[in-house]
Amino acid sequence: MVRDLGSRIRFVRKKKALTLKGLSEKTGLSVGFLSEIERGLAEPSMASLRKIREALEVSLITFQEPGGRSAETEDLFPLPPPPADAGGPYIRDARVVRAGERKKLAYPKQPGFYELLTPDLNRRLEVLFFATEPGFDTGPEPIQDPPGEKCMIILKGRMVFRVGEETFHLNPGDSLYYPANSPVSWVVDGSERLEGILIVTPPGF
Repeated sequence: MVRDLGSRIRFVRKKKALTLKGLSEKTGLSVGFLSEIERGLAEPSMASLRKIREALEVSLITFQEPGGRSAETEDLFPLPPPPADAGGPYIRDARVVRAGERKKLAYPKQPGFYELLTPDLNRRLEVLFFATEPGFDTGPEPIQDPPGEKCMIILKGRMVFRVGEETFHLNPGDSLYYPANSPVSWVVDGSERLEGILIVTPPGF
């Protein structure tokens, strides 16, 4: 999986005509570390992978390889443009996303996954289902996204979620609304699998 992820990142980087040095300058990650990631010799943290995503201007879904396809596939999922003004057009059609057809995202080293519940990223908001196994911790490096807003709803299990200097203990039924560009980190609390819904605006997970 690590080698596949690295190959996919290298393919997208070259597709964007960006050198390792250029990607290093955009992400703040060293050329050596990025090279190791691309060769499958190192696993990026959640925070590092998001920095790479931002620099390449694609959704994290771009780095996931559907079964039976090579890393060198043309399917890129670009980050959507900023949302229209409040008076702009809204969607006019209804779309169903079948349970077995959701776009799926898994991080290296994370015993869990995210599934996209909205049809695509061309919406005003993005809704994801997430599940993570007991014992998971995002680690010492906080995760920080571009400006926006997020709302998380806990369906099952418990978690300790840190937003900046604040710490929140979340239980089933609890929800947390927070700025997307705040530095965050979290850990699954207890021995039960964590499940929840994450709502993001603007899209671009």
